[in-house]
Amino acid sequence: MNIQVHATKYGNIAHYDWEMTLLEQREDFVIAEGKAGRKLKHHTKGQTFTIPHASLEVYALQEGFTVSFDIQNGKLISIYCNITQPCIQHESHVSFVDLDLDLLWNEAQGWHVVDEDEFADNQVRLNYPPELIVYARQALEDLQQRIAQHQFPFDGSLDPIIHHIANQAAEREV
Repeated sequence: MNIQVHATKYGNIAHYDWEMTLLEQREDFVIAEGKAGRKLKHHTKGQTFTIPHASLEVYALQEGFTVSFDIQNGKLISIYCNITQPCIQHESHVSFVDLDLDLLWNEAQGWHVVDEDEFADNQVRLNYPPELIVYARQALEDLQQRIAQHQFPFDGSLDPIIHHIANQAAEREV
């Protein structure tokens, strides 16, 4: 089953949309696969991008994050985590409010936080209430602890799915 993913900025400002394949629905998480070549409509940049790599994505329904395990050339190349308000699932749609801060991992740099400047700018530009700023910082800290403590989705339980997607992607690339 395909699901539509819709990200907004605070204030219900359209940010980006893309389509995924639902793999699993859990009480607190939606797990989906992104095929290489999928389109991402980036509303804030007014462009549509083609995503060249496959991914396994996790949308947290009770906590403030999304995770994209990005897969290319038959292997995991990066992990991209958005700090968000909890995702909302309604039928075949998942939506979330992107709170700018991102936590990334790649082989060259390890784990690192990006978009601090965007977070600071949007606090003013989008008039973030003080409790939202505190929430975003706490969500980032909670996610970093989740990673350090090897809690889902960083506990290795998704490794077989990641390897399966990587193998499929590698076969298509040959």
